[in-house]
Amino acid sequence: MKNKNKREKILEAALEIFFKKSFYEATMDEIAQISGIKKPTIYYYFPSKIELASQLLEINIKNIFGKIDEIIISTDNIKERVRIITDFYINLSEENFKFFITMQRIGYDFMQKKESKKKINLFFEKLSERQKRAGILFGDVILSSGKKISGNIFIYSMIAALGRVTFETVSHGKKPEKEKLLDIRDIFIASVK
Repeated sequence: MKNKNKREKILEAALEIFFKKSFYEATMDEIAQISGIKKPTIYYYFPSKIELASQLLEINIKNIFGKIDEIIISTDNIKERVRIITDFYINLSEENFKFFITMQRIGYDFMQKKESKKKINLFFEKLSERQKRAGILFGDVILSSGKKISGNIFIYSMIAALGRVTFETVSHGKKPEKEKLLDIRDIFIASVK
């Protein structure tokens, strides 16, 4: 448990630093200072700053999709699933605003250099796999037009639409506009039988 606390403190400090600065401007010294954990210990848990940032993204995405999986399992009603998933996303974007800014910033920074670009591509592959699993769990969806589509396409489309609105506003340093996110929720609810 003691080790877990150190790891969590390091990740929380990294989120704080990466929120304030770009990935390349942030230093492990700053993360050590904010976390109260010595730099050699940080390197014990995370061999590099790239690995630390990658783990920060991966853990948060795993938690998000874990919650989405729970929501899918909680009800068979497709409209209710859409409502609960989008409400969860909206609440998350309001409560964890720093994570969305940090995710965007790290993603952009990682695309700038070859070694980190490999890491972000690996992260997106894992994100895609998590989404596909959620789509399979979601099951096929009958649209209001009567057409049947895979849960994977449906989840992908919904997350992409929510993400687009979120990252458009976050890139300007603002919180996502709740009304726009609610409109997306309503569109997806209306799109299914």
